[in-house]
Amino acid sequence: MAKKDIHLSVEDLTISFKTNQGLVRAVRGVSFDLVHGETLAIVGESGSGKSVTSRAIMGILAGNGIIDNGSIMFEGEDLTQVTEEHFHEVRGNRIGMIFQDPMSSLNPIMRIGKQITEGMILNGKHLDNRYKAMFQESRGRYKSLKRNIKRAKKTKKRLTAQYKWDISELERKYERRIKEETETKEEQNALLAELADRKQARKQQLTERIAVELPKAQETIAKLQQQLPAAKAKLKEEKANAKAAITKEWNEQKRLAAADISQIQSEAKAELDKLKADINDLSGDAKKEAQNTYREAAKKWKQKVADRKEQLARYKKVTKKEAFERAIQVMREVGIDNPEKRFKQYPFQFSGGMRQRIVIAIALTASPDILICDEPTTALDVTIQAQILELINKLKVDRDLSVIFITHDLGVVANMADRIAVMYAGKIVELGTAEDVFYNPRHPYTWALLSSMPDLDSKERLTAIPGTPPNMLFPPKGDAFAERNKFAMRIDFEEQPPMFQISDTHYAATWLLHKDAPKVEMPETIKHRIERMLAHDAEGEDKKEGATA
Repeated sequence: MAKKDIHLSVEDLTISFKTNQGLVRAVRGVSFDLVHGETLAIVGESGSGKSVTSRAIMGILAGNGIIDNGSIMFEGEDLTQVTEEHFHEVRGNRIGMIFQDPMSSLNPIMRIGKQITEGMILNGKHLDNRYKAMFQESRGRYKSLKRNIKRAKKTKKRLTAQYKWDISELERKYERRIKEETETKEEQNALLAELADRKQARKQQLTERIAVELPKAQETIAKLQQQLPAAKAKLKEEKANAKAAITKEWNEQKRLAAADISQIQSEAKAELDKLKADINDLSGDAKKEAQNTYREAAKKWKQKVADRKEQLARYKKVTKKEAFERAIQVMREVGIDNPEKRFKQYPFQFSGGMRQRIVIAIALTASPDILICDEPTTALDVTIQAQILELINKLKVDRDLSVIFITHDLGVVANMADRIAVMYAGKIVELGTAEDVFYNPRHPYTWALLSSMPDLDSKERLTAIPGTPPNMLFPPKGDAFAERNKFAMRIDFEEQPPMFQISDTHYAATWLLHKDAPKVEMPETIKHRIERMLAHDAEGEDKKEGATA
């Protein structure tokens, strides 16, 4: 895959959440690329880490969320490292998101029109945005230096905090072992003694790490502080130059607008004076008609002045009038009839499907390059689901979008995904094209998802996936799906499988693909389902050929 085609790249992303019970390992080493113009579906049960991954991309993780490792590369920048100020320029403007419940995304006491135009007006300060862009690089450099200095100053505090968390996790682990593995006081004491030894070892490791890393941090601080004055001076200079350039540009636009308005007023005066003189020479109906003509002409010239003033205002920012026009346009684009009337209505006056269209419209107003759809059809009935999926597909083509589509239902993405990533317990367990995943699934979890997916022609009973996902406070040592996998081998409980390459586009993390693993056939239910899907595809192709013949 050519690097230039990659729009977004997630590499080894690891995310945890601090809780009173310990660290919940929500995402564990997730990696994928989003190619320009494609739809990537991320599929898995609730709690598999799908939505957490999307929120990390948007920079809206919960306050107790921690990005432990990894990167999210977008246009040459790692989004895990940028400031919130800079993320504000990316979020919504470059990467948009649609959430699963439109009613929770919309303000129930605010008219729909205001909710659509609000973001356009707040973020549409054209001159101000251009001003900031002129010294963006210098500002980023200066802020990065300050951030790195601050981080280096907290080295001891960071290491100590990590040590405390490690000790807390260790204590919880041994507490669990004491409850589950011991029966006598001697066994408990043995484990407590082992815990004390491990705590002492960790404390020694902390002392050694501080002794090594603290001098390095102090050296780093000294180097960075030497660079800080020059970076600050450059930022100050570029800000002054940017302000002068933008002020000059705006003054020039005002001068041109003033000249145009003066010309319009001069022409208006000439025409209106002539019409006024003509009125004085008339009487009766002819005079009334001439007066109407005068009023229409005055109105026309007044509108021309207003239009030129509006043009000047639009040069500086998105005006309310412009926002209204764009809102009406995007409401039509997402299939809302009579948008001028619906613009003034409240969310409760719309159906569930129409509310989801409003949410899509809000996401599209900033013309993002990437659209993340987080289970956008979950709260809708099947008929409306199909309409929303069709709309997202149409918008993707019309606007040249790249789409990340998150769902727990493989059936939803069957006709819209270019590639599919199957997630389980915070990891991607299978990744491939839609054809790879539907017609040649290789991971037992993917088999289980397909077996539980209803279709109209199936005569077999749907197969429920036994058990429940693991508790991510205590991630399993081996394959997280092993406890629920009837094909699991001993190694599945001991070691996590690597991602095996099946083809250039298809990968799966299961020990069944190891060269020494016993050969396990795909379940008959899945084979029959694939045969039916292939038959339907062939029937569809025949109908297409018949229609074009």
